[in-house]
Amino acid sequence: MDVEKFGADFFYQANRANLMLLSGYPPKTIDVIFFHDRSYGDFTNLFQMAASMYKSGIARFIATPNTDGARFGRNIPREASPGKEWVTRQLLALHLPIESIIRPDMPSHHTWEENNAFLQLARERKWRSAAILTQPHQLLRTMLGMVKAMDNTGYLMEVYTATPIYTPWYEITRVNQGEEEKMRVENIDDELIRIPQYQEKGDLASLEELSAYLEARERGSIRFTKDLPPDLQELLS
Repeated sequence: MDVEKFGADFFYQANRANLMLLSGYPPKTIDVIFFHDRSYGDFTNLFQMAASMYKSGIARFIATPNTDGARFGRNIPREASPGKEWVTRQLLALHLPIESIIRPDMPSHHTWEENNAFLQLARERKWRSAAILTQPHQLLRTMLGMVKAMDNTGYLMEVYTATPIYTPWYEITRVNQGEEEKMRVENIDDELIRIPQYQEKGDLASLEELSAYLEARERGSIRFTKDLPPDLQELLS
């Protein structure tokens, strides 16, 4: 990474945000896990983590993207994932009930569209809390996108973060919508580079906005509790 290009303050804030998100496992039962799509080979330990969170009572539902994916081995942008039917089969193989796996009506082909689709589904079902489940190095970009999507849509939730207990960093994965194969550890810098690029496009919240969101969530800001019954507002305040 080029420190001069991005600035030392960016690295400081990004590292601080990463630490906060890596310790952001839900402290209570949540309504839903937002299970983002990814390229072939990058699902390592994610299905097992989702199943564990559901079976232990941490999450009531698992939301997966509504995308058909593509045939295995194709390197075509927007068609690099295995798709919704394959993802559902993996979760069912871990003995999760079919009614626990929910898809939004809105189709999606990348993280920005997935965030908006998940929020639309959450609004329809009146879900108030969620956890983003993804690989550790993808947490920051995904959460920045979710904070931006919540701000754009006006639908605010208590969103936490979760990652697998163990991540094999030297495993070969497909990245950039399946166009490239590389070790997972080599994706860490790529993820950081994407953040300021996507922020310039308006797809991600700033690191300062993320920090403010996390503080408001932890303190039980009225922004996140105003629509709840009075007894729950008092509990969260």
